[in-house]
Amino acid sequence: MTTVQFQLGGTLKFVVDEPEGYAIMTITYEGFTITAKGQGMAYKLPNDKVIGVKVAYVDSKGNPAEVDGDVIWESSDESVATVVSLGPNEARIEPVGPVGQVQISATADADLGEGTHEIITTADVDIVAGEAVAGTISPIGEPTDPATPRR
Repeated sequence: MTTVQFQLGGTLKFVVDEPEGYAIMTITYEGFTITAKGQGMAYKLPNDKVIGVKVAYVDSKGNPAEVDGDVIWESSDESVATVVSLGPNEARIEPVGPVGQVQISATADADLGEGTHEIITTADVDIVAGEAVAGTISPIGEPTDPATPRR
């Protein structure tokens, strides 16, 4: 287990535990704790497919929570993938061209009263090559005499 602490007026504590096969990261700050557990932390999306996504919010006790207003969806690199809002908490990720990695973010107002308290939720997406649809056969090296041993 690795522990890293930063002093920011209070203690911001990152704990990364790497049991066999997956990683757990816990962030604690002033009584607020976020724990993430993952194996292969990025979602793999073939560049010839699209995927719908939704964001759900919870309060500090893990209960479903509402946000104020519409969720704003963004892609960190629109040359790799775009994200299109489909409704209050849903969107569609659309690969654009080359393979690569993007981070999709959903930004909302967590404050249900006056003012705003921005909450940003992110997901890492790895755009990978799609299913093979064609192949090519190419010669290897120069033509040789049939009596010459093949490599």
